[in-house]
Parts: sequence; C-alpha cells; structure tokens
Amino acid sequence: MSLALPSHSKIQISPTGLDVLAPLTFEEWSQVAPSLGNAARGIAFVIGDWLVYGDATFRKGPIARRVATEAYDAAIQATGLDRATLQNYAYVARRVARNRRSEALAWEHHKVVAKLDAGEQRRWLALAAPKKNQRAISTMRLRKSIIAGRVLTPDEMVADPADRGRNNHIPYINRLCAWWSDMMDNKWPQRATAEQVETLLRDFGRVMKLSGELIQLLETKRRKKP
Repeated sequence: MSLALPSHSKIQISPTGLDVLAPLTFEEWSQVAPSLGNAARGIAFVIGDWLVYGDATFRKGPIARRVATEAYDAAIQATGLDRATLQNYAYVARRVARNRRSEALAWEHHKVVAKLDAGEQRRWLALAAPKKNQRAISTMRLRKSIIAGRVLTPDEMVADPADRGRNNHIPYINRLCAWWSDMMDNKWPQRATAEQVETLLRDFGRVMKLSGELIQLLETKRRKKP
C-alpha cells in the first residue's frame, strides 16, 4: 500500500492540519481514512528506515563521527520529535526487517517483538494479526503473551487482585536483553575499548550481586527442604 496522503481538490493537507476547501460527500470523506491510517502506521518505520540507512551508509571514513549526531539533529528539526522517540524508531526498524513487518498491525506491535529473534518475530506477529471476525490483539496482550509463552485469553488478561501493585522483573530483564541485542547489532563489542568494557562490568556488578543473593537464597531453601 502507498504511504502517500490523498490528493483531492476538496482538501488540503499541511504540517498543521487538514483544511476542507469544499463540502465533501460521505463517500469522499470516507475515502480519506485508509490513506491517513497508512500514513499514521507507517511513518515511524519510514523515519526509522531513514535513520538506519544513514547509519549503515555514511558511518564510514572521515564523516563517521558526525553521522549519528547530524542524522538525529536533522530528524529532530524536520519532524519535531525528540531524540528518544527517534532512537526507538531506528531500533525497531533495525531489528524488524521489512519482510517481517505486517501492514495489518501497528508499529507498536512490532516494537513489542523487536527484542525477539527473526523466527519468533514472525510467529508472534502472525498470532497478533487480525483473524476472520477477530480484531488484532492489543499490544499489552501481545506483550504478556510473549512473557507467558502462549497467547493469553481475554479472561487471563484480567489482573488478579492479589497481584495488583506487585512489581514484575520480567519487563526489566527483557529491556536489558533488548539493549544488549542493540549493542551487538551496532558492533559495540568490536569497537569498545578495554576501559569501556571494564566500566560496563563495574555497572553490572549490582546485577551480579543480585544473582549471587538469589543463588544463596536457593541454596538455603534447598537445605531446609525435608
């Protein structure tokens, strides 16, 4: 499908909105919706692909140091979006290849599966896609289903009152794994200095300490087990 906004003599689209220049029939008004929907769903991927292309193509030679900064500065100025949003667009575009993206799903669905490998991305996007007489599953349901390892039913999405307010460690682990995957994709291990690796290991000392405490707790529980 084309991402182009509709060309119509009765409407005019600008960066600040849509102007109706002459009365529209219901049919003419309805025909605008698919183009607007395609534009809304696709723009994050378009911007992300643009950033990824610049990074892959121009981060070489004497201009290498300028590419990342200048690309994001140009995108911020052109789109009005903040750097964190643009980095998310680039991350998802880099992780979810064109041949795995689904026009039937929102960009947010693709963001949910971006941390997974290619095969799992295809599987979960297919499971999330609309079926006959069924709408696409929500991004929250998709996220929780991935954690559970199966598609949760609507009834299972209703929170247990006993679990309310309880913090779940899984999202933090997933974010950490996704961050490391992105670092690997960007060839950080090959570019990093010994000092940078040492600093990262020092930061991860807290995670290693937590892991050690959990191992000690497990050993204590096992010793007490009759």
